[in-house]
Amino acid sequence: MDFAVADQKSPSAAWSDLRSERKRKHNRGGNLRKKAPSKVSSRDFSWARILFELASKLFLAGVVIYLVYASYNFLISDPRFKIANVSFRGHHSLVEKQLLDWLEPTLGENLFTYDLSKASERLAEHPWILSASVQRKFPQEVQIELTERVPYARVKFEKVFLMDNFGVLLSEETPEYNNLPLIVQSNKGAKPENFSGDKVIQSLKTMHYFNKLSFFENNPLDIAELKGSSRIIFFTRNRDLQIQMSMEALTEGFKKFMIVLDTLEDDDMKIQMIDLSFKDQVVVRDRTSINSTSMKRQTN
Repeated sequence: MDFAVADQKSPSAAWSDLRSERKRKHNRGGNLRKKAPSKVSSRDFSWARILFELASKLFLAGVVIYLVYASYNFLISDPRFKIANVSFRGHHSLVEKQLLDWLEPTLGENLFTYDLSKASERLAEHPWILSASVQRKFPQEVQIELTERVPYARVKFEKVFLMDNFGVLLSEETPEYNNLPLIVQSNKGAKPENFSGDKVIQSLKTMHYFNKLSFFENNPLDIAELKGSSRIIFFTRNRDLQIQMSMEALTEGFKKFMIVLDTLEDDDMKIQMIDLSFKDQVVVRDRTSINSTSMKRQTN
């Protein structure tokens, strides 16, 4: 069997091979460096995609904003949404023309820009209106729901005004309310701007309690006159009986009247005046005798 023995390379040949090997490695390193920019190009592509997506979103947002603006501009400018009718519900004493005049111009206003809160506040400022609710009804109507104040009594200053059960003055009296109780103020001047109806309400409550008694069934009290700040005089419908009381002791005065009520009903005399303003007694004046006299009836 034959063996082939490779000849050993000379030093110069070995050195040449080594240089060739190093050159090949150097060339492979250069190729790797040339391929590296491809990674950078990939990163650049990612940023470009992000910028493109952001630009797309901004464009879509701009389109939406424009559509919203165009829609809003259409709603506030199109004549089909101008208010053509204002309807009222819940009013009895007030007429629609009065309400429209008080409300200020409404017809022809745009339904969407019309300020409902301001309209409600404006209506609530009317003396006759307790509360108001304003709503839109598409396409051209405004609906208003009202709660009116109810006249409870008449209050006389220089003129006679109507007042509700909260002590609010409404307007000058009208013939249909002539049957309401009348409270005559000690101040006979014009209607004061800072009028407080507290004393008037107390007077009306006391008058109501008296009129529930059978004693006043056929001749109820219907007028109360305030004398100064501490005294009040009630008058019956026939003006044949007066009841005087202290404003600071209305409840006590009513109790004293109840104590002497049976005695008064048993008496044959006709009573002209009953004074309940004293602390421990009731003064009764008889109008039937020729010589008018006063008598005092102890309540204790």
